[in-house]
Amino acid sequence: MKKVALLVLMMSFVTTMLIADEISDGDKLGQIAETIIEEVQEESDDDVSISVSINKEKNVGGTPKMGVYLRDINFQEAYEKHYDHCFGVLITGVTTGGGAHKAGLIGGDIVMEFDGQKVRFESQLSNLIKSKNIDEEVLVKYFRDGKEFTTLLVLQAPKSKGIFVDKGEYPEGKKPHKLSAGNGGGGWIPVWFQPKDKFEDINKIIEDCGFSSLGENQFFYWGLGGKGNIGKGWFLGGMGSWYSETLRNSDSLGARRMALDIGYGGVTLDKRIPIFRKLVTSFGFMLGWGGYEVEFSQMGENYDWDQLGIQLGSSENNYVQLTKEYLLFQPKMALLYRINDWLGFRAEGGYMFGLPFYEGWRSNVCEDYYEIENSPNTKFEGYTISIGPWFGF
Repeated sequence: MKKVALLVLMMSFVTTMLIADEISDGDKLGQIAETIIEEVQEESDDDVSISVSINKEKNVGGTPKMGVYLRDINFQEAYEKHYDHCFGVLITGVTTGGGAHKAGLIGGDIVMEFDGQKVRFESQLSNLIKSKNIDEEVLVKYFRDGKEFTTLLVLQAPKSKGIFVDKGEYPEGKKPHKLSAGNGGGGWIPVWFQPKDKFEDINKIIEDCGFSSLGENQFFYWGLGGKGNIGKGWFLGGMGSWYSETLRNSDSLGARRMALDIGYGGVTLDKRIPIFRKLVTSFGFMLGWGGYEVEFSQMGENYDWDQLGIQLGSSENNYVQLTKEYLLFQPKMALLYRINDWLGFRAEGGYMFGLPFYEGWRSNVCEDYYEIENSPNTKFEGYTISIGPWFGF
């Protein structure tokens, strides 16, 4: 804070000397003021508000001025202000004694119409102002605190010098650097899952039933998810992911089929921390449920209505479904890069922990579940990696 105080005193001294010497170069004054304020903000860990007003002004000829600092409004600002229109230009600050200041406009107002014309961009509004004459009176429609207002504004001649700089308000041509955590969105969530147990239990039963084993190192899951901003950088949402595999073969007993389904889903909670304007990182977790489902079927002969009872007792025609379910917890972290207002690129890493609902596996027979003797207590645990597109921010 000592450096901040020193810089503020320096600014006061410089501006006093400039006035005393009657220097009339307003651009030079503005450059000096901006340089000192940037130094203050960089040196201070606290919120610092600096206001500078040099009132020794002289009207000069040229294009008329509204006496405002303008910037195109972005989606985040429109959302926070409850502004429902897709047009308008944001006022980030007004010059003391200028036309906008006298007309009652303040920083944070959104200019909707200028002299009866709808305002869409900062450059368009600048051209509309330039098309008018000095001291001409125009009607301005603006939005503030959820309501629309109109005011009469007198365009003024440029001043020879004068500075008005405030924390949060920026000179023309300067953009604010406020970092946003975004509003949320959704997207495709492909997941690479590397099981800790290398899928040994499931591969064993698949091989015992006459099929080739599946990969041991990783599986590719399809997924979808979304989340929304619930305040202060926290995002609440949900997601789901699944994997399926079907194998077929035949032998002397007939045709066989194996179908494996793995799926999980749940509620997600993340804390986003913006790093740059287009890059945020997040830390969070998913709490949900999921599990394995394995089906084996064999068809040795066609079913016969008159012999159905006998065929049900035959091993040539058979079917069994094996299931194992878990409560899941997945801590994770992610990076999200914003490409534009509606599209981003997301990368996430995590680790899945599964708590089984019951010991061993169970068989599903007409929605009745039965314990399977000697079945292993298979884990649902391993690393997860996800990379894919994200719609929104």
